[in-house]
Amino acid sequence: MRIKVLMGLMLVPSILFAMTGCESEETPETSVKSEVAADVAAVEEKEEAAEEMETQEEVEEAVNPDELFTRFMKEKNIQLKARDVQFDMQNNLDQKFAIMGNASLDTYYNYGFSNLEQSHFAVSVEDEGAGYADRWVLYFDRSKFSNLYETLKKGDTYIAAAAAIPKAQYEDGQDALALGVEFEVLGGEPAASNEAGSVVQAAEEYKSQKGLDLVAQDVLYDMKNHLDKEFLISGTASLDTYYNYGFNALEKTHFAVGVWDESTGGKWTVYFDRKEFAELFETLKQTEEYLAITGIIPSSLYEDGQGELAKGLDISIGTGY
Repeated sequence: MRIKVLMGLMLVPSILFAMTGCESEETPETSVKSEVAADVAAVEEKEEAAEEMETQEEVEEAVNPDELFTRFMKEKNIQLKARDVQFDMQNNLDQKFAIMGNASLDTYYNYGFSNLEQSHFAVSVEDEGAGYADRWVLYFDRSKFSNLYETLKKGDTYIAAAAAIPKAQYEDGQDALALGVEFEVLGGEPAASNEAGSVVQAAEEYKSQKGLDLVAQDVLYDMKNHLDKEFLISGTASLDTYYNYGFNALEKTHFAVGVWDESTGGKWTVYFDRKEFAELFETLKQTEEYLAITGIIPSSLYEDGQGELAKGLDISIGTGY
């Protein structure tokens, strides 16, 4: 028995050696395939590296706003920058200057520009042309620059713009306000709009049901051209105490509701008749609610510079109805 066991143990290394040898043995055909696979992998790796380098160069070129701004000024034959004018306005009236920065729609109309709302939309630009961040408000003609208006409705956009302060509209002590005369988008995608979730879907259904063509964003930046027109305001709502401008005298007959509107991201104050909407008043006394509202800005109540104020004509409570 002992001899048989020893013979068995002696056979084990031999078998293992034979198996190992078989596994490591390569035929000429296998060797060729391995070399081809290695060559293909190397080529693919080089191509990927080249593509990454090209992409990086494109990104670096796209995000170099200073060069783009310099080119813009040269093409438009502009010598002045916004900061050259900001601290020496009276000596630079009617002079074209350039500004670069993040731009967004605004509602600020004041001084000699206060009567432009119907014909011009307001754009707030954070001036970065000289390494600073000073805010200018530029007024662009609605018909001539409708493409810029539609772009900015989708979200903030980085632009270069040419502007001027007309002597006829300048007022002593005014803010950094000017007329926009040209622009160029320098890069960056506009901020993405809200994805259609349950809340947005409910508002869209309400809008369709009530036959509304306008949303709050359409009205906010073009109020004078949308007075007495019904539009959608939708978002989380709660009771408010803000009564101002032409709506100042409504407190006895109307209660105020603050609504964080989805289309603008800002707060609207909507005034509801206390008798007609008594149930809504009681509901909001207990908790905030999501509302879809039919709003309107009566021309009889509107005042320049009032901001997001409207009367409520109809409502839907909650994200489904």
